[in-house]
Amino acid sequence: MAANLSSGNFQRYESSGLNIFKGLKPDIVCVQEFNYASTNGLGTSTPAAMREMIDSTFGTNYSYFRETNAGYTIPNGIISRWPILTNGSWDDGDNNINDRGFAWARIDLPGTNDLYAVSVHLKASSGSANENRRSNQIVVLKSLILSSFPTTAWVVVGGDCNTYSETESCMTNLTSFLSDSPKPADQSGGTNTNAGRNERYDRVMASFSFTNTQVPVVIGANTFASGLVFDSRVYSPLSDVSPVVATNSGAFGMQHMGVLKDFTITYTVTDLVTVPQPLLVMSSAGIIRWSGVSNLTYTVQTLTNLAATNWLTLGTAASTTTNLSFTNSDVGAPQRFYRVTYP
Repeated sequence: MAANLSSGNFQRYESSGLNIFKGLKPDIVCVQEFNYASTNGLGTSTPAAMREMIDSTFGTNYSYFRETNAGYTIPNGIISRWPILTNGSWDDGDNNINDRGFAWARIDLPGTNDLYAVSVHLKASSGSANENRRSNQIVVLKSLILSSFPTTAWVVVGGDCNTYSETESCMTNLTSFLSDSPKPADQSGGTNTNAGRNERYDRVMASFSFTNTQVPVVIGANTFASGLVFDSRVYSPLSDVSPVVATNSGAFGMQHMGVLKDFTITYTVTDLVTVPQPLLVMSSAGIIRWSGVSNLTYTVQTLTNLAATNWLTLGTAASTTTNLSFTNSDVGAPQRFYRVTYP
């Protein structure tokens, strides 16, 4: 997720932006204007305050990195469901953007490939001088990414590019080594992301080796093939994304819309102590249950069987386990197999 969702008078994360995070439940966020005032007397943007924000919004298992360079009043950062192995902040060279840099983090994804995430907030405002500064920023950023990360790395650059044209030189340079396609959209097909919904500022761009793993964003019964621009005034039903309310995206001082892209990765679980093997057991008469692993999703695939069909159906148990019900007359049919997907 790319998120410049601060609001109010002080460019901080307030209830509206935090609600959007809670409702969308992103795994990784490239966040801009990463400030927060504690509601428990822990100060403003102190380490304790930021930990409070992460714990209450995402969960105590999430990691984060926030720029703390002197003078960075609206720093960038990375929030991650998975451990952050290393991180840092790059200066944008001689472009004199003094209130934030380029925040980056190496994230320990499950499997053998790590993800390198970079949070950016390019120079704002229209006009040729500002376009040139954005262009120069990307020249610096591209050089840093290509020289600092492995050549085969999975890379995501997310954030607020502040662009007024798809043909700005900063964008043509970015898309020479990252994919900006397809363009996420809201339910009405709108791709613009600024507060007024008339400019496409915010983007999630992946390295070409990683963009091949992109899949549709699915929330409730809605599927967004190209990714999602989230606007609480457009999205329906809001019950999918509780505690979001319709006014959140239009809150006073709300910067932009959040942008989501989903990617799927394949890996083999080898640590069966931390992640035990699922066990298929008889729960009661006529009921078998997968147990031993929480938060699994289950799919049943049925091959042709003329003798008996639909003998196995998913039950409605709690999310941590799923009941599988069957009738005695169909037990032993060999044409079915079951696939268990880890979170």
